[in-house]
Amino acid sequence: MKLHSIYEHMERGAAMIPLNNNGKIVFRHSIRGEISSGVGHDVTLTNEGIELARNFGRHLDTEIGFVASSSCQRNIQTCEEILNGNGCKREIVLAQNQLEGPQTRDKISSDGIFEKYNYQTTEILFLMKNGGLPGFNSIDEATKIMLDFIFANGNKEKTVDLFCTHDFQMAILYAGLFDFASTRKSIEENKWPMMLEGMIFFGTRSHFWCSWRNETMEFTDFLIHL
Repeated sequence: MKLHSIYEHMERGAAMIPLNNNGKIVFRHSIRGEISSGVGHDVTLTNEGIELARNFGRHLDTEIGFVASSSCQRNIQTCEEILNGNGCKREIVLAQNQLEGPQTRDKISSDGIFEKYNYQTTEILFLMKNGGLPGFNSIDEATKIMLDFIFANGNKEKTVDLFCTHDFQMAILYAGLFDFASTRKSIEENKWPMMLEGMIFFGTRSHFWCSWRNETMEFTDFLIHL
């Protein structure tokens, strides 16, 4: 699959998808406006963010299959503009639990933790990875929720499925699938997931490959029996 992205590692990852197979891209939304407080559910994309999303869709050389998004407006808008750029229409499935809140076990408790740490997601991720937090799923549990959803949907040959999420949820996958966030130093030395940056997946739930930042990992029965 050919993909045009500002992130060269995504282009390389897409090129690894075997011919005529299904591919999946899990990515952060495009460039958004400022968030004054909380999660900014209604914050929309900037003009630059709109153009980047359209350009992403314009240069996809593979038919778009399944499309899913967080319920936040910037994510929905990112999917809409990718589809506009690609010149196709697809239903955008809202997946709040899987693409917005896989980390949440108890919303009241987890919301309290976010407020306590002033939405410092790097520290929250580190604590999730190292002992856990009240009201939160573990990194493995949250990763499983996302993987189960990703591989349960789409899967049509010769198509690419799109899953638009947020930086924190991308970081959960990063920590769950690769060696990230075990130490604070590992977070400091690696870039936090950037806007419209994503992971490339192909294969099946029981046997898949994931490409992220020029590293490709193969997984067999990963977290299936958790």
